[in-house]
Amino acid sequence: MNSAAMRFDVPATAASHVRQLVESTNTRAAVHGLTAYKLDFSAPFLTDYTDPYDGRVVGKRHMVTVTIFGEVPRRSGWTVVARLDHDEEGETLLSVFPGLPDQLATEARGQRLIENFCHGCKVARHRTATYLARHDSGEYRQLGTTCVEPYTGLPIKGLEALWRFGKLKDSDWDGDSEGGIPADLRVTVAKALQVTAAIVAQDGRFYSRAEEWKNTSPTADAVSAYFFDRRASPEWRAAIDAEPGAEATAAAVREWAIQGYGSTSDYRHKVGQLAKAETVAPRHLSTLGSAIAGWHRDQEKAAAEQAARNSKPQGTKGERITVAATVTTVIELEERHYGYHAQRRRLVKFQDAAGNVYVWFSSAATVPSKGDEVELTGTVKEHSTYGETAQTVLTRCRVPERELGPVLSRVQGAVRVRSLIQIIEARRWRPAR
Repeated sequence: MNSAAMRFDVPATAASHVRQLVESTNTRAAVHGLTAYKLDFSAPFLTDYTDPYDGRVVGKRHMVTVTIFGEVPRRSGWTVVARLDHDEEGETLLSVFPGLPDQLATEARGQRLIENFCHGCKVARHRTATYLARHDSGEYRQLGTTCVEPYTGLPIKGLEALWRFGKLKDSDWDGDSEGGIPADLRVTVAKALQVTAAIVAQDGRFYSRAEEWKNTSPTADAVSAYFFDRRASPEWRAAIDAEPGAEATAAAVREWAIQGYGSTSDYRHKVGQLAKAETVAPRHLSTLGSAIAGWHRDQEKAAAEQAARNSKPQGTKGERITVAATVTTVIELEERHYGYHAQRRRLVKFQDAAGNVYVWFSSAATVPSKGDEVELTGTVKEHSTYGETAQTVLTRCRVPERELGPVLSRVQGAVRVRSLIQIIEARRWRPAR
């Protein structure tokens, strides 16, 4: 008896489908008196997925190794070892019985074949397929479909059922893929954070409510394009990969995210849970990537708090002062109502280079945004303390954006124009950000 064994890898998500196919094949073979084959699955393992379109390693997939094994059907010393498919142009394609031992497979491929001939009925006529049978003595016979069972005692329909096993190895298991990308594809967490950090470093952080970002795409869209958009420019991807400091930032962000695992904050816990894993599903890329902005906010908050420890009261009550400062906080307050009129109120905090903190309770129509650098002019209303931080409360404020010197303005303007040109050239494939 010759043992047959087939071993191949399939996506872990396809394991149940493979089991169903093997069971149905065994059922059909059993109807014709053939012994069922056994099936075994390995534990799932991660392996690289290479995009067949451009050869890039996009991410990883969970795979399992499938082993199908049994005995090659044999009756009266005869074994059918190969099938010969004959096309209309006279070519013959030989396929050995699934799982046939290598020695027998090599021997079968070396046999002299006779086109459209059958040793059973000895009739030469056009046939689409014939079979190669081997006796234990080493004798070979080429048989037509109707002569296999009378000559060898092996049921042809049962053999054809078992031949289906040979198709499993080369089956397309990605029929449910979207845009050519397998549905079960995962991205390594380290790479996802590195790409996000690089994009944020190049484009800045996306603020959905900020006026200047209203016609742009979120950072998450660019991250998704890096991994999955086949139209993305290779030069753009190369620039992302080469961004200095992105890998170090990603490592720091991952450590920060993991520290939040188990936090009472649902967001910090979720991000920590994603960061602890080796890979992340595409649908969670935006959540994981948001850790970059969260980490930056924490860093800025810590730096502001450190600087605020040096904050001292500025000016005297009633004095009009002007300082160069940065907006650190903008908070919406409850509106005041005067009859049918509602007055919008916001708390705006500023901090100067020395760490001094200024507070403005504004009812102005517009106020600067967080991060804006301004020339703050206001009247000292009072000095207060928030926590351990000394604050100077101002009223009747004017906050035009800080003006740069004429030479510096021209230099920065040239740099911005040059940077804009480079971005446009590198991202012709992308919608405007």
